[in-house]
Order: sequence, then C-alpha cells, then structure tokens
Amino acid sequence: MILIFLSLAIITSYVGVMIFRNGIPYSISDTFYSLDHKVWFGFSMISSALLLMPAILERTPESYQFLAFLMCAGLCFVGVAPNFKAGMDRPLHIVATTIAALCSQVWVALTLPWLLLVWIAWLVYVGVRLRQVWDGDLWYSFVKCKPLFWAEVIAFGMVYTVLLTNLIS
Repeated sequence: MILIFLSLAIITSYVGVMIFRNGIPYSISDTFYSLDHKVWFGFSMISSALLLMPAILERTPESYQFLAFLMCAGLCFVGVAPNFKAGMDRPLHIVATTIAALCSQVWVALTLPWLLLVWIAWLVYVGVRLRQVWDGDLWYSFVKCKPLFWAEVIAFGMVYTVLLTNLIS
C-alpha cells in the first residue's frame, strides 16, 4: 500500500509542478523539454513505475500479470528515452509509450471493466473543447485541446483507481 501511495505521490507531484510552472502540456512527455534538469523526467517516470510494480503484480491475477509488468516496464523505458521529438530516443519512446498505454487499459479492462466508461468523459471533453477552439483546421484544433495529456492523466488515474479500489474492498 505504501508503494502505491509513493508512486502516486511522485507522478502527481511531477505533473502538478509542471502544470504550475508551464500550464497544461500537450503530453506528460512534452514536459521533458521545459526542464532545466532533464533527469527529473526520467526519475519521475522510472521511480513511479518501479514503486508501482511490486504492488500491481501482487494484486494482479497470474493469468495477466504480464500486462502489469509490461505497463511498468514501458513507463521505465519512457523515462530512459525521454526525447520523443528527435534522435535515437524517438522510436523507443513511442513504442514504450504505446506498450504502457495499451497494457494499462487492457489490465484495467480485465480488472475493473466498468472503469473504462471514463473514456466517454474524455470523448465529451474533446468534442466540447474542439468546438470552443475550432479555427477551421481539424488537426490544429484537435491538438489545441491537448487530448493526449488528458488521455495520459485518465490512463494513470484508472490504474491508481483500480489499485486503491482493491485496497478498500
């Protein structure tokens, strides 16, 4: 239980500080570029994943523990390869992010499937926000909604919600 709270404290503190300093980013990974001391991004991703791993593996049925492991490992690789805009980090970062995101949502679906209904709220938000910022260019307007950041927050939130729900019940 302590590991879950430490992991949650690290990731929420990091994201909170970044929002306070720079406003809502386009993605959590995008905050890497605003840091003077770039090691903080890697530390936050890797430490939150490594603290989460034992707790999530303990609370996951053996039949799909590999999803929990891949989710945490993917997040570690995101921290190891933070430069997603260029260079050799780009492909590793994109693959690791995709693995972490997909595994987290499949894990949520297998553990607490009704929680996936939160994605409806994301769709509603994006639709409403898209109307507010619409300038005639679909892609540019979509990016202005910062949907990736909110998707990442939801994905993280779902994982921690499942774990905290399992602690209570």
